[in-house]
Amino acid sequence: MQSHTKRRIPEFIVAGLIIDTPENIISIKFSTGAAITREVFIAAFLVVIPFSILTELIIDHPKFWEHIGKVIKKFR
Repeated sequence: MQSHTKRRIPEFIVAGLIIDTPENIISIKFSTGAAITREVFIAAFLVVIPFSILTELIIDHPKFWEHIGKVIKKFR
């Protein structure tokens, strides 16, 4: 793995955590009406971690967009 890729992975994971945690908290608030407590924040944060990592590893894979292009062509 190239050094710029190694540096980008943590950057995107942190960005995903920063963006997706408030998004999940807002979703929890609107869908359940629950009060925003420390426990809700921690739960939202813990849910975001694996998805942030997984998303970064899939999207950053060098052949991801090639594969998506092939899949789209099959459905045309």
